Amino acid sequence: MRRQTSVRVEDKFYKESKKVFDKLGLSFGDAVNLFLAEVALKKKIPFEVGVPSEELGDRIDNLEHDENVEIYDSVKELFERLGI
Repeated sequence: MRRQTSVRVEDKFYKESKKVFDKLGLSFGDAVNLFLAEVALKKKIPFEVGVPSEELGDRIDNLEHDENVEIYDSVKELFERLGI
């Protein structure tokens, strides 16, 4: 038996994902069924889902507010600053 349902998805994610599905020869429905099959089989979401650590959250906040941010012109400059 098949069940029809509808979902609301972000347009940009749908469009980008659709390109990948097309290259794999999958329809959107096929991809959703693969996801659901993995959930049913593994009894979990088939990728890691979590919240950022407090430190990572602080760093993201700093970037968003342009506070305590160092910008380097090259990887070499960054490595020199880190002593690598």
